[in-house]
Amino acid sequence: MNSRILFVFFISLGLIGCSEYTKPNKSDISVFKHFLADRAIYSQKKTINITSIYQPEDELFGAVLAIQRNHWSKAIKELTPYAEKKDPDALFWLAQISYGSNPTENIKARQMMLESAQLGNPYAALMFDPNNIICQQYFSRYCDKKWVSKAKEIFAEQAKKNDVRAIFYTQKFKNKHSIYINAIINAARNNYYYPIIDYSNHILEDNNSSDKLKSIAFDLLTYARNNNFVPAIDMIIYYKERKEKIDYRNIDSNSDYYKLVMQGKNLGSNYSWNMSELIYSYDITKSDFDKYVMAKALSYFNTNDSGLSFLKPITDKKELELINKKAKEMVNSVSKVIYIDGMHPIVD
Repeated sequence: MNSRILFVFFISLGLIGCSEYTKPNKSDISVFKHFLADRAIYSQKKTINITSIYQPEDELFGAVLAIQRNHWSKAIKELTPYAEKKDPDALFWLAQISYGSNPTENIKARQMMLESAQLGNPYAALMFDPNNIICQQYFSRYCDKKWVSKAKEIFAEQAKKNDVRAIFYTQKFKNKHSIYINAIINAARNNYYYPIIDYSNHILEDNNSSDKLKSIAFDLLTYARNNNFVPAIDMIIYYKERKEKIDYRNIDSNSDYYKLVMQGKNLGSNYSWNMSELIYSYDITKSDFDKYVMAKALSYFNTNDSGLSFLKPITDKKELELINKKAKEMVNSVSKVIYIDGMHPIVD
């Protein structure tokens, strides 16, 4: 893969890790095949935002979208007033993008995360799970199993209100494999696809997984892709690149790989935007002007300016104005879909 582009899986909280009861096994195959054979699961009319934790009219929508697209300074500006009012979600998201830069910010992030947990955000509570590597690295003095119990209590209350994520994690915490597998299916039926992503990733990253398990993992990812879930699209792209040795200098626009990248780009995938710009930069049919527009659009979209560094600078002011205008129009045409959530809060 070109050194300009790196793929990083979604950074998940500690409890996402593979435990014995979540370990995929061959008995899962028939269960998932039965689920995927049920054509009724494809018949519902779904909006592209149906999996999102926030809808466009929600107060935190713009801030969380900014986090997803790596515009953290904008997110901080929008989240701060809500955090000051002790909104637990705003405290959680602000803490997520605050730790790691320096000791002072780590202290601030820890305090906000603790407040968020105390005010009822289960994902903030899980940050203090002793098994969470992030807690061990940044908040080690505060890691305590009591926070896992706190998270479970919050999820149980949220599940009573039909929160699909809370229902899934309440079931998952029962530590029984059959319940966990059924919870993945029920979550998918209710438009929450991250459990499919986590399950499939366990399989595809395990060198000992059987071909049949790998096949069902890709079938599940394809199902989530067909429902426009960006992390599924990103993961399929990533594994296609590993398997097929993609030549970015000669991409067939009719290939499934190219269609995946375009689907992801239209839905606001950072990874697809990065790959789209890379493909575009190698296209000999594109002018330098158009390549500059694409590289500038990528910079506007998710702050990745690597494409610009490979192009000859343009100094003509009128030309630059036109480039900026076209780049902004390209970005503004992208669907505003949030695909990160409390258990998968950061993506690169």
